[in-house]
Amino acid sequence: MSKPLLTINNLQTHFFLDEGIVQAVNGVYLEIPSGQTLAIVGESGSGKSVTAFSILQLISPPGRIVGGDIIWHNRNDLVLTNLPSEGKTMRSIRGHEIAMIFQEPMTSLSPVHTVGNQIMEAIRLHMKTNKNSAKKKVIDIMGRVGIPNPTERFNQYPHQMSGGLRQRAVIAMALSCQPKLLIADEPTTALDVTIQAQILQLMRDLQKDLSMSILLITHDLGVVSEMADFVAVMYSGRIVEQAQVSDIFQYPQHPYTKALLNSIPRPDTTPKTKLRAITGTVPSPFEKIDGCPFHPRCEEFISGDCNTGHPPPLATIKKNHQAACIKRQPLLKIINNQKSE
Repeated sequence: MSKPLLTINNLQTHFFLDEGIVQAVNGVYLEIPSGQTLAIVGESGSGKSVTAFSILQLISPPGRIVGGDIIWHNRNDLVLTNLPSEGKTMRSIRGHEIAMIFQEPMTSLSPVHTVGNQIMEAIRLHMKTNKNSAKKKVIDIMGRVGIPNPTERFNQYPHQMSGGLRQRAVIAMALSCQPKLLIADEPTTALDVTIQAQILQLMRDLQKDLSMSILLITHDLGVVSEMADFVAVMYSGRIVEQAQVSDIFQYPQHPYTKALLNSIPRPDTTPKTKLRAITGTVPSPFEKIDGCPFHPRCEEFISGDCNTGHPPPLATIKKNHQAACIKRQPLLKIINNQKSE
């Protein structure tokens, strides 16, 4: 892995509700390498998007970051979690050095402002340029992301564009200030396969041109195999495995990673064969589970080992490959047994 651009140490983001405390992110450790793509995968509710929003200090009440550090190495190891969310420094980073493509473009674009003016607002805020220069930059970036007739589209409203064009407009907005880190939260979920392929190719090309890092959040393991250099598998607010993309697909170590890969439909599957599903359901956010949070659904569950104590930490399997499974950590298993005695 190349030198990290951003490091997350023991991030904890909780939501304080009347029903109880939701530990949406509960001890995440991650490094986003410079100029490469890290994908975070996992079922809905695993904490992927909350992790991304935490990086940008966009957690709204009743949620808040209660522990851990997010270190931005692009600014002399600046600790983002020490900054006020609406302070001058955080606002200068958000949208400029770190930008985000949100999950649904129709809800992230204002319906009462033209698309061009929304993109231009970010440029004028961060790059301190005049209106004419900013407009030229907007038209240029709209053309680079594949929006046809960008001069004409500049004056259109979001509802006048197709889903694919709106997604391109959101990407244009995120890339308008040439960020060092692009966070892409399910950037192709609502798009058909043809448009999805074009958007992914666009992101790869722009990453190469701008030497940009990408944090990709997705459910689609096909997109992961095509886009990512490294993969982090997330479950119940924690990273349970991380490795190079080839190792994740060829040598998965955590039972949850194996279950995700086994649930993928394959072209060589016998017709009318039932797809393999992960048994059980994602635990309730209010439920406290002893031991490994995946053990109620795990096919490799060992009573007395997997369901006691604290969740197993990430342990190194080999270089650039870590997994949080007690079966892959014999030393940790011995220590836990000694404690129980």
